[in-house]
Amino acid sequence: MMSKHALCLAGGVLWAILSACGGAEAPPDQGQVDLEIVDPQGQQIVFWYQHTRQREDGLQELIGRFNESNEHGIQVRGEYAGDYGDIYNKMMVGLQGGELPDLVVAYQNQARAYADADGVVDLVPYMASPRWGLTGPEQDDFVVAFMQQDQIQGKQFGLPPNRSIEILYYNQDWLAELGEDAPPSTWEEFARLCRAAQNQPFSGTDDPSRSLGFIYEEDASRLASMVFSRGGDYMTPDGTAYTLDTEQVRASLLLMKDLVDSGAAEMMGEPYGDQIEFAAGRCLFILRSSSGLPYVQSAIDEGPGFEWSVAAPPHTTPDPVVNFYGASVSLCQTTQQRQLAAWLFLKWFTAPEQQAHWVKASNYFPARKSTANLLSGYFDENPRYRLVYDLMEFGQAEPSVTGYEPVRRLVAQAVIKVMQGGELDATLAWLQREATATLDEY
Repeated sequence: MMSKHALCLAGGVLWAILSACGGAEAPPDQGQVDLEIVDPQGQQIVFWYQHTRQREDGLQELIGRFNESNEHGIQVRGEYAGDYGDIYNKMMVGLQGGELPDLVVAYQNQARAYADADGVVDLVPYMASPRWGLTGPEQDDFVVAFMQQDQIQGKQFGLPPNRSIEILYYNQDWLAELGEDAPPSTWEEFARLCRAAQNQPFSGTDDPSRSLGFIYEEDASRLASMVFSRGGDYMTPDGTAYTLDTEQVRASLLLMKDLVDSGAAEMMGEPYGDQIEFAAGRCLFILRSSSGLPYVQSAIDEGPGFEWSVAAPPHTTPDPVVNFYGASVSLCQTTQQRQLAAWLFLKWFTAPEQQAHWVKASNYFPARKSTANLLSGYFDENPRYRLVYDLMEFGQAEPSVTGYEPVRRLVAQAVIKVMQGGELDATLAWLQREATATLDEY
């Protein structure tokens, strides 16, 4: 990821960026342009996204509906641009004089990097526009915590179409065989049940020689879920300092280290290996994104077909705490006409009716609260989704600072070091030092 210095481009270079993004017209001055008289008629808009399979199909269907129905003749072309990392790299190239889209999927730290380069647009003037914007009740309908993730010093550099949360998946039938009728509510209970599963394989598995309580992935979000559930965080509330050498981090890693060393848990060896083992009845618990609900169900249906459910991660806090995350959609600097056209699609895409369609296609959670009124049938058909939906009020987010992506990689390295026998205190001191250094670089 580029340094903040590199992203703060000088006037001549910035002109090249904006020219590439919006053709040969001068860069728009949002402070002086009256949005009310801008005409979006007939604009051609490009939207870069990362979705594949069912989600891409659902998104393309929505884009088609917009193209056919909007009164301004706006045409949106949705393009798969790779995964989040691919999109970020393409955007950074584009910001140095290459091609940029009109709309781009971006995590909050990525949008901040684009904003540092003046490559994305503050949405506040669009949201507040009497002619084109959102009414007060419409703005209030967005989940506040989701909107806040995309805010920088009073500016809105993205609009959330959806979010996911990290949840505990558990084998209900196996728990019953272990004499339990509910998932663990504390990490101590979790550890006890992991050891019990190690010693008592699930009756429905095809391989009783392999019996695990948990499969742990070194991903920063997995550790964050555990840290949050103990009342900790990765950063100070003001976002100025990382807090990675803390008792909450230490306790989370010690627990996982103990379970791995005892054979009650394993580190994940292949992508989605935890889902595979869980669906086969060889792993009692997994900790994963709620967006995986349909994939887990499909895998279980193809395998032993046991009863399973989901819950908040175990916690030491009075209420559960769940790690929520998700990319938003940012609007690139182009021309006023294209920006307005792109905004009108984004406004339409995040309306409750489209949100309800997107929920069913993606299994994400909607960013608009009133969408729930359109999902009663879906809740009935998908009770696990409803269980998780009700946990959203307990959400806590990972840092959204520009340099968080390299810190995520540092966290993963630290987890691997500890699990492979590295000294815990020294590793956490190293992690804190390296993460702090990124604050000066980005």
